[in-house]
Amino acid sequence: MNDKLLGLLVGGLTLAATASPAYAAKVSVEIEGQSVTMAPTVVDTVASVSKAGGASCSGAVPATALDAAVGGDWDGPSYGVTRITTETHPFVSGGSSWAVYVNGRFINDTVCDHALADGDKLLFWWSDAFAGEGYDEPLLLSAAATATPGTPFAVTASETTTAFDPDTYEGTTTIAPSSGATVSGGTSPVTTGVSGTASVTVGGGPYTLVVTKANRAPARIAGCATNGADGFCGTTAGVAPPPAAVAPCVTNGSDGRCGSPDKLAANAAITAVSEGKKYKKGGGPRQLAGKVADDPSGIADVRLRLTRNDKGACATYDGKTEKFKTIKKCGAEHGTWFSVGAKQDFTYLLPSKLGRGRYVLDVEVTDKAGNTTKSLARGTSRVVFTVA
Repeated sequence: MNDKLLGLLVGGLTLAATASPAYAAKVSVEIEGQSVTMAPTVVDTVASVSKAGGASCSGAVPATALDAAVGGDWDGPSYGVTRITTETHPFVSGGSSWAVYVNGRFINDTVCDHALADGDKLLFWWSDAFAGEGYDEPLLLSAAATATPGTPFAVTASETTTAFDPDTYEGTTTIAPSSGATVSGGTSPVTTGVSGTASVTVGGGPYTLVVTKANRAPARIAGCATNGADGFCGTTAGVAPPPAAVAPCVTNGSDGRCGSPDKLAANAAITAVSEGKKYKKGGGPRQLAGKVADDPSGIADVRLRLTRNDKGACATYDGKTEKFKTIKKCGAEHGTWFSVGAKQDFTYLLPSKLGRGRYVLDVEVTDKAGNTTKSLARGTSRVVFTVA
């Protein structure tokens, strides 16, 4: 990644912000600083936060997640973070800064504005933002949080690469397997192969696995290993644990759970574009993305519908030709659906950034039981936004 360009982005995120969501989210926060580190820790975002440095925001956003993770011991302006506990990185030329990625990706937003959802993973890292000092883009680590002493288990390392549009500075991150990375914290260090995977063995008790490679920001996962009767991880030495209690199955009788028939469609939410957001000229979004909730029957197909109204001239995006085509009647209901696959976390990259107009983006899910989304909800399965 071009570190100097990232510096411009971090320092330039003072654009008009959209309102923060007025709800909480349960997310994990990891910190990778020069001296301050924290393994992924699950927290509930606080309701609001206000800092002397200028940050004042509410709802489920990176700033309120960081506040929960470090007990409020941080500071920064409305667009970023300058200090986390004892480590300070101000936005100055020739120095490093704190950066934040969500789910391994650069956010084209500020720490007070990027909406978070349950399960999101945040990484605050010591960034080489101004090409002076700090880490390059981060690694990611997927590994078990529980293990059996002496029994090998798989870990997977990935690495991020973000490309920035030279005109709009909008960043698009790709994630790929990281070969040649070192995973330490087990009984001995191991190196990942071409697929980014390696086999790790740990002893009994708490462990922290750390993946490193060149100057990339490291990633870590904390866990605990026990055989169930060794005194580790809350067990009692010499006493076998009781059989795990089986949670009662809960169903409404038509959701496909507990042997019931599945008559309900899966819920879906658009995440890459915010409801009501106004993009500047030349800064329209290019990547469409979202999440589908767990469905007992599995996902058969996810479809999107993107329509545009540009001063009364209406069009719909055609997934086959990858172009907009004119429609005689305006309104999203006259648009054309196109498939983006059957993944729970779905993405679609448009041929180019969206130009001027008012857009309506809808998502529809069909599960393997044949249920299809019947109605759309504004702000989740339907978002409306404009490009100047």
